[in-house]
Amino acid sequence: MKTILFALLATFYIPAAFAQDSVEVGSRMNTFKLDLTHSLLYRNAYNLSWERLTKQNQSLGITVGIQEFPKVFNLGENIEGKRSDDSGGFKLGAEYRFYLKKENKFAAPRGVYIGPYFSALNFNTSRDIIYTGEGDTREARYNAKFNLYSLGAQLGYQFVFNDRWTLDLVVVGPSITRYNAKMRLEGDFEFDSEDVQNEILDALIDKFPGLDDLLEDKELDSSGRLNVVGIGYRYQFLIGYRFGKKFKKN
Repeated sequence: MKTILFALLATFYIPAAFAQDSVEVGSRMNTFKLDLTHSLLYRNAYNLSWERLTKQNQSLGITVGIQEFPKVFNLGENIEGKRSDDSGGFKLGAEYRFYLKKENKFAAPRGVYIGPYFSALNFNTSRDIIYTGEGDTREARYNAKFNLYSLGAQLGYQFVFNDRWTLDLVVVGPSITRYNAKMRLEGDFEFDSEDVQNEILDALIDKFPGLDDLLEDKELDSSGRLNVVGIGYRYQFLIGYRFGKKFKKN
């Protein structure tokens, strides 16, 4: 998946780098953006961002969105998930950007930027399962919830075309991230629920890019919870539309 994503970024980056020099950029205050990154990773992901210039070379950004957890049918040994599921989730985020005046030929929001960011991701998913271990077949239902809270710093570049359209690439974005998971099995069954819950957790974690390495060999506690703090990362690909009254250019 990483290879595909970076290939897409390169596809847009190379032609844009050659095309932008002939465009004079005005300074409109606002940009609405559609985040295409999560659309590649999750189901029904619609995340919108708003960037507002606050000073000559600085801006504030807010992100809100909804997204669903990917479907997972192979949930572990002897565990099969039914095709129907109930999934949902949301994303909230904020960031502050400093456009590097010495590195940029044009006024913000075009050019190289750095700055801090915070994001909160929530996923919930429920599904009926069939367990065929121990020589018996039992049905149950799992309810799982994941929360990821990240505080980090990012480096990126934003292209502007015809004073209206933007292509925003976050290329480096390390963070300190808290990963929280909760799992609960419901139903009339006699198998060991803790073992089955941990198998399902492993299968779900595999759907998070990079998370499987961090949470390798981690297990839910007796209450079905898991809390881990580790290193996260961010890369984004957004397209946007600029609007608002122009103010004085540099």
